Amino acid sequence: MSWATRLTGIDESGTRFEQEVSLANLSSGGAYFSFEKPLPVGSRLEVSIKVPFKRQNWMQYTGEVIRVDQSPEADQTPASVGIALRFSGFRPSFASE
Repeated sequence: MSWATRLTGIDESGTRFEQEVSLANLSSGGAYFSFEKPLPVGSRLEVSIKVPFKRQNWMQYTGEVIRVDQSPEADQTPASVGIALRFSGFRPSFASE
């Protein structure tokens, strides 16, 4: 999917971050995306996905990291960690920017 996606959360060092990520999969119950570093399973995140309909609105979800897939090349390649996120609810909120 090529929809703009923004992830907000707190990393392992306790630092708040907001970063664009590459969305690989989206369903009513969660999302899977590539990220540059692993996040702990159980981390609470906010994800905003810009949808190409509905006047360019952003769908916003909160969720929990349920799986982290680290590739063997993770130390050399940016965005080489797969993050599976389970949404806290089935309906997103919408915001325009």
